[in-house]
Amino acid sequence: AHLLLGRIHLRSGRVREAIDALKISLWSQETPQAHVTLAEAYLQGKDAAAARAEAERALALDPASEDARRLLERIDRR
Repeated sequence: AHLLLGRIHLRSGRVREAIDALKISLWSQETPQAHVTLAEAYLQGKDAAAARAEAERALALDPASEDARRLLERIDRR
């Protein structure tokens, strides 16, 4: 539920609320997609270091995650 709420906040431009909801999501269940979404939120909030850490954690959990790979490429281009 918090993953969905985080995505909604992120799409609405409420980055801080998105980050909070996504952290709660990760506390209850750690998933690669939650890490990728949190990385997106950090990137929107101009925190590339935190975004990179979350994307790398997503890849550690799921080495086949194309979303995490694409996000790392975006971070590298900044």
